[in-house]
Amino acid sequence: MNILLHSSAGSRWVLGALLLVGSSSCWALWLILQVPICKSYMDPLTLSAWMCLLSTLQTAILVSFLLPDQSSWKIPSLFELSCCIFAGAVGSGVTFYLQSWCISVRGPLYSAMFSPLGTVVATVLSAVILGEELHVGSLLGAIGVITGLYIVLWGKAGDIKTAMAPEHMDDPEAMVDDTVGIVEPLLAGNKIC
Repeated sequence: MNILLHSSAGSRWVLGALLLVGSSSCWALWLILQVPICKSYMDPLTLSAWMCLLSTLQTAILVSFLLPDQSSWKIPSLFELSCCIFAGAVGSGVTFYLQSWCISVRGPLYSAMFSPLGTVVATVLSAVILGEELHVGSLLGAIGVITGLYIVLWGKAGDIKTAMAPEHMDDPEAMVDDTVGIVEPLLAGNKIC
């Protein structure tokens, strides 16, 4: 074990694991910090715009040091340019806005729980559209993610039922939001919005 940690490949694995833990911790902290930011200081759209602008500036500064050759950043076709614009607008802008809105409405738990679901969706779509082969580990991981998501949402629904106000105990679908005192149904009838 000691030999593995002192070799270059071993140190890369350890560094990679530490960076992964740091990244996950920062992401969790950011999800938690969005609640007071969206409720007190700015709306989710403004927060998303600032976040995208600052990340663009940080990336531009970092890239100028890492890859100073500007000819490697030329975009040769209109299709690649449109893909970059779409990825920036939808992949970052719309996604961060919807995430901030979800956090301001329901809290950071729901946003954090649905993040691993993206991996499951990507696995399923790559098998269906690209014809990639699914392995047992991928299927077990997808089942684990979906089961964990269901268990957390089931537990959260149980917490909501115990926190219900006494005057709304006859309506099992009512939810009390303690922060603003609003009573709203979990599922507004059977209507599809």
